[in-house]
Amino acid sequence: MRKLLYISLVSASVLLNSCSKDDFAEAYRDPSTVTSTTVPKQFAGFMKINFEDVIPSYWNYFTVIRTTSLTFTQAHGFVNSSGRYVTGATINDRWVRYYKFVTQFRELEKVYATLSPADQAANKIYMITATIYLYDHTSKMIDNVGDIPFSEAGKISMTGGDYSKAAAKYDNQTELYIKMLDELKAYSTELNSVTLTAGVETVFKNQDLINKGNLVSWKIYCNSLRLKLLNRVSAVPALTARANSEMAEIIAEGKIVDESAENIAFRVYTQDVDLDTAGFFDALESGNNNIAPKPMIDHMNTNSDPREAWLFQKGASATAYVGLDPTLASGAQDQLIADTKIALYNMSVISKNKWLPGTLINAPEVNLILAEYYTRNGNGALAKTYFEKAIRQSIEYYVRLGDKADVLTWKPTAEPTVAEVNAYITKINFAGATTAADQLKLIAFQKYIHYNIMQADESWAEQRRLKLPAFTFIDDETSTIRKTPPTRFTYPNSERVYNTDNYNTVKDKDNLSTKIFWDVK
Repeated sequence: MRKLLYISLVSASVLLNSCSKDDFAEAYRDPSTVTSTTVPKQFAGFMKINFEDVIPSYWNYFTVIRTTSLTFTQAHGFVNSSGRYVTGATINDRWVRYYKFVTQFRELEKVYATLSPADQAANKIYMITATIYLYDHTSKMIDNVGDIPFSEAGKISMTGGDYSKAAAKYDNQTELYIKMLDELKAYSTELNSVTLTAGVETVFKNQDLINKGNLVSWKIYCNSLRLKLLNRVSAVPALTARANSEMAEIIAEGKIVDESAENIAFRVYTQDVDLDTAGFFDALESGNNNIAPKPMIDHMNTNSDPREAWLFQKGASATAYVGLDPTLASGAQDQLIADTKIALYNMSVISKNKWLPGTLINAPEVNLILAEYYTRNGNGALAKTYFEKAIRQSIEYYVRLGDKADVLTWKPTAEPTVAEVNAYITKINFAGATTAADQLKLIAFQKYIHYNIMQADESWAEQRRLKLPAFTFIDDETSTIRKTPPTRFTYPNSERVYNTDNYNTVKDKDNLSTKIFWDVK
């Protein structure tokens, strides 16, 4: 674990051609076989190293979020088994991948520092965009655990292999958020004036695995990430004024992911390398990870949600969509599952779909943030506009996920009509929610539906922050550690063993009850 946490990986070498099948096969060679690197190669290796935390994959879903954020958010139906609210060792895989990711970034910094001032200026786009991507994932790690090693992490190659010198201190979570917000704001401004030489532009387009060298998309990604992080800290007293003012500035500039064509994602281009969803079906379909949750299904049944048939399929022996009741005893739940009475996440559109994108941020998500912003600031009319826009986009999003489905058995035969979408929006009746509190309840439930199992990190963060939707959980009376869903993950045991001195500075916070700093309600 010590080596996994601190070892410095040399980047995967990436060819300078477009992303054809052969290019991908060559591009992602085993990093351990590569003995030299460049800024472009290191950049691509850095972006690729944590793809399992972006593109739906077996290890992330089965070993990390299956028993944690999916259960804690009721994104799937779960059996009330003993120990269901204890995170335990589940953080290990996520922790290891994140610090491999950080180490790749440090290596990028290292090789960039060897360039001449002129070459650094020409290649600065790699550092700007890599940092945006780094901060996206760093914010998720903070949202899961709180304080993390960051400023000194991943520097083993810079210490001559001395592990004692590479042991990283824990950075304060609030200060890290502020640092990220400061730098993202600066990068957003800088991206307005970036120009690339012809040579750098050609290489950057082919090494950029997310936006294909599109600087406008990177600006949009940067601002949308800022918007999300500012919204997340908007209730923290010391950051409320900043959140409101900077969100207003970002909205006024208009460079955000507010249309579906602008979605930022790690897209799958071929099934011949490991940058795909291989194994995702097993992660969902084994262990009953694809069971439909009752709160979501009940809402969809009551309101004729057009997403229902695209997100779910009826149980094999059922004539209607039924979600698993989280208040039942485990024996009764097991029987319903065994009798195939409970709906499942749609196998054609979701679990067996090998072309699912690795979502980073999308238009429905951003427009729900905007709806919340306007609700918070007393503009119900604009909140309604963005709320309804987000619903339309979310419906379209899940319908379009089925476009490349290889297995068509459970794919709906007809897409939702305009009339059906309008009828659903009418039933939700945002205008009928006359108070900000009632409006926020509607917004939070749409976040729950849109995020479902596909953006579990975001859903868990938003539910802890808003305390909405207000779900019912049955206490785990068999547990002596945690009887209700936790407010954070605990640190992996490797930190206690191999980073002892630094861990001791945060060990008093290392429990399932300590809240993340933005969790103030």
